[in-house]
Amino acid sequence: MNSIFAKLRLRGNVNKYRKMLSTNEEVFPSFEDMVTSTIPYAPGALSEPGEWFQLSDVSCGDYALDIFSSNFNTLDFDSLAREEFSLIDFLFVKQGNTLLFQNITRAKLALKKHIWDFGEGYQFRSACNEIVINSLPDAIYFQNNDTLYFRRLESITSIFKGIDQIYREATDEETAQFLQSNFIQLGETYTAENVKTANRKRIALASKTISNLAPQDRDNIFTYIGEYCPSLKTPDNKFAISGEDELKLLLYGIEQRFYTTLVGNEQRIANSVIPFG
Repeated sequence: MNSIFAKLRLRGNVNKYRKMLSTNEEVFPSFEDMVTSTIPYAPGALSEPGEWFQLSDVSCGDYALDIFSSNFNTLDFDSLAREEFSLIDFLFVKQGNTLLFQNITRAKLALKKHIWDFGEGYQFRSACNEIVINSLPDAIYFQNNDTLYFRRLESITSIFKGIDQIYREATDEETAQFLQSNFIQLGETYTAENVKTANRKRIALASKTISNLAPQDRDNIFTYIGEYCPSLKTPDNKFAISGEDELKLLLYGIEQRFYTTLVGNEQRIANSVIPFG
């Protein structure tokens, strides 16, 4: 038996969950049919078709939902009232110890005209509420091992509030502070206001990486960047940054994304990095 629940957009300390229905029909395919392989989530990593990211120990995260608790009981949920339909935030399907989530945008809850296939005939309705169940959920949570699986972080940020902080953008203040680092020689016309979203995300990662480096490791990283990007080096051993492309190379270097192939001795940049081993 599969049970479908809705979380409502409500404020205050009230029960925001409602039960919609139970069915013996398959709502989503089995995990094995949906997920070809899984990889640990890493900021900036790119997944292959059929590949899902995984996050472990998610109940300990600030973004965890209260329904991740083994103590929650769906018998405490009231049935969804008709007047609450427009307040639906997201759906989740409970299949055994697995919760499967689908994000619901406000646009999907608008009243629309429909022709229904009803029995042996058809019906026209000028105002109809409906929710289309996608072929795949946006996220899958296993209660047994406290693990969350998803394909795109952007598609689940409205469900798990704060999960985007795993791969967030640097703020204006953080961006300006990074550009003022003593290892950067900034061009006169390039400021924090010129830094686009992609590089702001890389700055947030690079700032954390640098803060965790020992002084010797930091010097080694800067030497490594200079060897792969000699055009960035200045006579006083700083990195000349006057545009987005130069900043991106510096940030890639801090994350050690430059490498040389064993055969062919070709220098490359890893556009996506996944921890291995």
